[in-house]
Amino acid sequence: MQPSATVDFTLFLLSNCSARMLNASRKNSVDSHRYAISPALKCVVSDIKLMTELTFHGLDIGRVEPDDDLVDRIVETTAEEYPLADGDVVVVTAKVVSFAENRLVEANEVEVTDRDRRVADITGIDPREVSVIYDESEVIGAIPIAEIGEDLLLEHAVDPEAAQEALEEVPAMLVTERNGRLCTNAGVDWSNSPDGMMTLLPEDPDKSARRLREGIDERTDTDVAVVLADSEIAGPGSMDLAIGCSGIEAIDSNFGQTDLYDQPKIGGVDLVADELTAGSALLFGQADEQIPVTVVRGLEYEDGEGVPNSGGVVRRGLRKSVQLTARLKAREWF
Repeated sequence: MQPSATVDFTLFLLSNCSARMLNASRKNSVDSHRYAISPALKCVVSDIKLMTELTFHGLDIGRVEPDDDLVDRIVETTAEEYPLADGDVVVVTAKVVSFAENRLVEANEVEVTDRDRRVADITGIDPREVSVIYDESEVIGAIPIAEIGEDLLLEHAVDPEAAQEALEEVPAMLVTERNGRLCTNAGVDWSNSPDGMMTLLPEDPDKSARRLREGIDERTDTDVAVVLADSEIAGPGSMDLAIGCSGIEAIDSNFGQTDLYDQPKIGGVDLVADELTAGSALLFGQADEQIPVTVVRGLEYEDGEGVPNSGGVVRRGLRKSVQLTARLKAREWF
């Protein structure tokens, strides 16, 4: 096994910066920040009046195979190098959960329909993957990735020629809704999967998170929260988002809380679970890092279950935004 890694962010927060910290649930404003990543540092969050500590500790639990006992892997690894404590948040990549739950599909065994071939002709997606995507989700639309992001994506490519080939092979992605959440291609993934196989997302990520949490509690007598993470498109790249959770409220609801000048804020609804997965992704990586689990220590959070459904909200928001934009443009002229 490779040694574990700990990612550390040193954030210097001045008064009036919004932050969630151990033993402190108050809002303050960011003046400056810096990030330091090393194998053995801790993530320190501090302000002038109060210093607290938030640690992201990465775990190499070894390669997970279909039907492996993921709870055992996590419990054994943490016992050896980073014993779990009450209040820890265990963030796990959806990929290893899918492997443990045997959510793998042999591509050559997928039945392809005429619809799948027609969609494949338009998008460039393998018709077998198209079939699985339609089985796993509701298809909302498509994004022409190669057309809208080619220059920007190639700018960040390690191997521009290989990246160009990848864009030509799959020039588009399908926008889908699965378990009430919008995602691309229903989370179906060929990468980091056995040859000729596709990995599907856990059937019910919230239930998977709850099973992991209960298993960890049963074997360690430790009260932790569990969050499942999966990467999604974000701007010119991707970032990890929470797709399931147990034992933690995914959203910190402080809408309308007064600001520095005692005015009600529009913001204040922090996506806590997403923030945890985004921080953990600095350790996960997207290639062969083999760190699929992090333990986050030092966060104060509320107990809760499940990631709220957002697909319907986003669709309604887009529809309303288009309507308002049309009115706005009309008023610019008349």
